[in-house]
Amino acid sequence: MRYISLFSGIGGFDLGFDRAGMQCAMQVERDKNALSVLSKHWPNVPKLEDVHEVTTRIAPAIDLICGGFPCQDVSVAGKRKGLAGERSGLWFEFRRIIDELKPGWVVIENVPGLLSSNGGRDMGTIVGNLAEFGYWWAYRVLDAQYYGVPQRRRRVFIVASLGTGSPQEVLFEPESSPWDTPPRRETRSHIAAATQHGFNNFGIKNIAGALSTSGQRIDDDTETFIANTFNGDTGGADDNDAQGNHLVTCFTPWDNQTKRIHNPALPAPTLAGSDGGGGQRFPYFATQIGVRRLTPLECERLQGFPDGWTAGQSDSARYRQLGNAVAVPVAYWLGHRITRIAQYYT
Repeated sequence: MRYISLFSGIGGFDLGFDRAGMQCAMQVERDKNALSVLSKHWPNVPKLEDVHEVTTRIAPAIDLICGGFPCQDVSVAGKRKGLAGERSGLWFEFRRIIDELKPGWVVIENVPGLLSSNGGRDMGTIVGNLAEFGYWWAYRVLDAQYYGVPQRRRRVFIVASLGTGSPQEVLFEPESSPWDTPPRRETRSHIAAATQHGFNNFGIKNIAGALSTSGQRIDDDTETFIANTFNGDTGGADDNDAQGNHLVTCFTPWDNQTKRIHNPALPAPTLAGSDGGGGQRFPYFATQIGVRRLTPLECERLQGFPDGWTAGQSDSARYRQLGNAVAVPVAYWLGHRITRIAQYYT
């Protein structure tokens, strides 16, 4: 199956779909840094910087279109302008491209806030548009921690097929399936089995397995190290924070956005592209020498990318790109199921 990747970012969808046996025919991304990552890993794939330029005149023959249109206006962390916002309003370009190219399959990703944006009417607009064009559709919230990476990352995925096919067979499985999402409080017992055979074969069962330098001090010219004593957050298990009061030495400036130190024995919290106000938001973890934030390499691992996938850029650019990316193992799971089901209906 050949596909076009819209809002490609650093290629989370693309890498997962390629590993599922698909072929990328075109990528569309406006961010210069992200484009450099795409060019490094897909040097022979045609690229555009503006979704407005995707037309039947220049688009290659394809079977599928995928993409996660900008989430800022539908996220609960934003101002919630919804599809009327400038960034999330790019859905209507996505919609136009689907209507003009009529691919057999469409895969859309966004934050769970899409479901409640504008009282649910924005989600209704999207699935209504798909139905208007003759697509059968289904949606589901998938959490990356159940697909081979120790990161709690919930995202809405909409899968649609034109006329034939069965999107619900892609997204939903019998309760006996090993990938069936368990109740939230059972996360720790299920994540161990899921990550033991993780997508990149890290064999990691929790965030501690992804830490690259847990026993070393991180030297960073952009960060001033300070020594503080902090009483670790005692949030409950559902908050994924350090359990119990633990005095720790903090070697990093304290993050006033979250004020939490996370427990490396649990899955990491969701990596974010920003703190909602345009700045960076870093998860902090208790390690052998105190508290520190994750490195870009560790964020690559938490998203299922190979080590060094975004290397060669500033740390801030890498953090932003990785926080906005689609988790690779989730994309692989979707791509694998779509290719299998598409063959059945061919």
